[in-house]
Amino acid sequence: MSRLSRQQRLLAMLTDTGELLVSEAAAVLGVSDDTIRRDLCALQKQGCLRKTHGGAVSIDLGGMPRTTRSSLLPVQKKRIGEAAAAAVPAGATLFLDAGSTTLAMAEALAVPATVITNSLDIASRIEGRPALRLILAGGEWDSRQRLFSGAAARSVLGQYRADIAILGACAVSTHGAVTAGEERDADMKRSMINAASEAWLLTDHLKFGHVEPHHVADLAQFCRVYSDRSRPGPAMEQARPEFIVTS
Repeated sequence: MSRLSRQQRLLAMLTDTGELLVSEAAAVLGVSDDTIRRDLCALQKQGCLRKTHGGAVSIDLGGMPRTTRSSLLPVQKKRIGEAAAAAVPAGATLFLDAGSTTLAMAEALAVPATVITNSLDIASRIEGRPALRLILAGGEWDSRQRLFSGAAARSVLGQYRADIAILGACAVSTHGAVTAGEERDADMKRSMINAASEAWLLTDHLKFGHVEPHHVADLAQFCRVYSDRSRPGPAMEQARPEFIVTS
């Protein structure tokens, strides 16, 4: 296993449980305790975790830079994106939110469609594909979150109507609140939902059970949720969206 793959596994383990021990992680990954300690030091320098005596504890997922969060659960995100892309009808107009899972969906999109996005990463990956008409909702650039936002970006969204708004999530509470860590990101997500006929949510299980400061929508406002796990809590068993579990 490469160092990058090992560190991704450590981050996924840590985010899933909240804490880990060096000895347990070494046993699971089949490496020495010293190797795990070096990995934890490197991840702490990147702002991904906080080391403790004998292990590490997670930090706020929503507080991570988007580039750091995007390294978590790459296989699961790819499967989620592929499942959502396969359900898009030909000729649809889509709002695509910024994020690693929506990026995976854009990369897997195989039917003709119009894609309206505030993500430079998504735009750069799909530009030049003749079956896709691309519209970039430009505005103020946020290099940390890798997205455009603000009044200018919302103005662009306001000129269009989409068949489907496809969003990622910073957090999904056990009571069904979808929230974001940044106010401008939440504003863009709400604008996409309000200007679309329906909304889909793409989220991995690491976002379940968390709450960020800025409300985006209630889960009941989404028609579908694509995830690698089922509903995040018993209080959501009767929630409206159809859950499509990909792994």
